[in-house]
Amino acid sequence: MLRLAESIPPDAVVVEEALTSANTLPGVLAVRERQRFYGLASGGLGFGVPGAAGVSLALPGRPVVAVIGDGSALYGIQALWTVAHHKLPVTYVIANNRSYRILKERLVSFRGSDRFVGMDLRDPEIDYTGLARSMGLAARRVTDPADIAPALREAVKSGAPQLIEVMVADGFGG
Repeated sequence: MLRLAESIPPDAVVVEEALTSANTLPGVLAVRERQRFYGLASGGLGFGVPGAAGVSLALPGRPVVAVIGDGSALYGIQALWTVAHHKLPVTYVIANNRSYRILKERLVSFRGSDRFVGMDLRDPEIDYTGLARSMGLAARRVTDPADIAPALREAVKSGAPQLIEVMVADGFGG
């Protein structure tokens, strides 16, 4: 999240729905205006991908960077098509840990259980880069943390709809 925050241009609007990192990004991102950051206010999932499209339409001319968890992205992935269709300057950063990690963390924390049923997104793996391309966005996968900042800077600078799939550890040995 620090690498992302350091690379997001100061005029960009940030939409955040990466639950595992929800506490980190606002702590490292400089927010100096009311319309700079949109994140979760409650426990509902799925606003991030379509919400970024809405924010872009509401604030024309502003680049939008949407930081979305892989599980959250599935609730509204079809909004990628809308962003491509309207040629909105939205860059999606999908943090792909191949699981509903936040649910795993809460199960361990609240119930003391590490029996995770239906919380992995691995068989088959979801290819967010391929999904984005199929809906008209330029897309790339990042596996090396050193590549996050240049990928984000390039994507935002393009002014075109883009998706960066960042592969991250699931935190549970998977």
